[in-house]
Amino acid sequence: MPMTSLLRHGLYPLLLLVTLAYLTFELHQPTTQLGRHYPVYLGAMALVLAVTEARWPLRQAWRMTAVTFWRRDLPFLVLGGMTLGLLQALALQLVTAGHISRGTWLASLPLVPGVLVVVLLTDLLWYTLHRYSHAARGPLGRWLWRVHSAHHLPGQVYVLMHAVAHPINTAMVRVLLTVPSFLLGLSLEAVFTATVITAFQGLVSHWNVDSRTGWIDPVLVGTALHRLHHSADPREAGNYGATTSLWDRCFGSYIAPSDRPPARLGVSAPEDYPADTDLMALLRWPLVRHRPTGTQAGAENRP
Repeated sequence: MPMTSLLRHGLYPLLLLVTLAYLTFELHQPTTQLGRHYPVYLGAMALVLAVTEARWPLRQAWRMTAVTFWRRDLPFLVLGGMTLGLLQALALQLVTAGHISRGTWLASLPLVPGVLVVVLLTDLLWYTLHRYSHAARGPLGRWLWRVHSAHHLPGQVYVLMHAVAHPINTAMVRVLLTVPSFLLGLSLEAVFTATVITAFQGLVSHWNVDSRTGWIDPVLVGTALHRLHHSADPREAGNYGATTSLWDRCFGSYIAPSDRPPARLGVSAPEDYPADTDLMALLRWPLVRHRPTGTQAGAENRP
């Protein structure tokens, strides 16, 4: 019983405090070394979350298996890392060549307001694209859903499954998370802090653990909140924010979590899509023509 209570109500706040402690440590380092220890933090956090969900899973059926790891999660992890590396190299080239330069408008904004601006702005941009990808029925909406659908095909939600995403989707997310802040001139410290918080939320929101954040849900996207977004029942699948639930509350797409997890995760008509372990088919999926009928018309998982 004490462990159950800790998992439900205490572990998420504890991990959030650890994240804030790590950020405090990083922000006291010279700017040139900012983020030097980030791979250690991220790896340790992912390991703690993965071990916890392996030992105390919310649903046994949602656990990672050898098949899902080797045939789906690991290939997408490698593909995502390659995509981010290429984008980083391209951005560095554009900056070095003078094609783009950092803005100055919000350069003098202090750290905490700067972090709030980055988090709220980038999450609003992602919320808009994310909701349009799920709900729009036009040609663009249908294409965006095909780009994004790879992330929703798995019938499980766990930490490493967070990496399952088409490279186009990964690229769009990275652009939204970095370019606006760069053009506005927000400090490196503010952008780094917001990036760490966003990454932490991305991991925790895909956690296969009975974690109920309660009073945190109105501010940050908790595990139970985002799990509903992956429900195969379109009536449950709102909650488009990645870091904060503020925009879902403002624009009417917030669905409050309950004590009952979704009956099934994934998409409502999986037969309309490639298998979630068929990497090549998933990569081709947004690049080939589709008849705009049924769930492929962009209505999958509508709120």
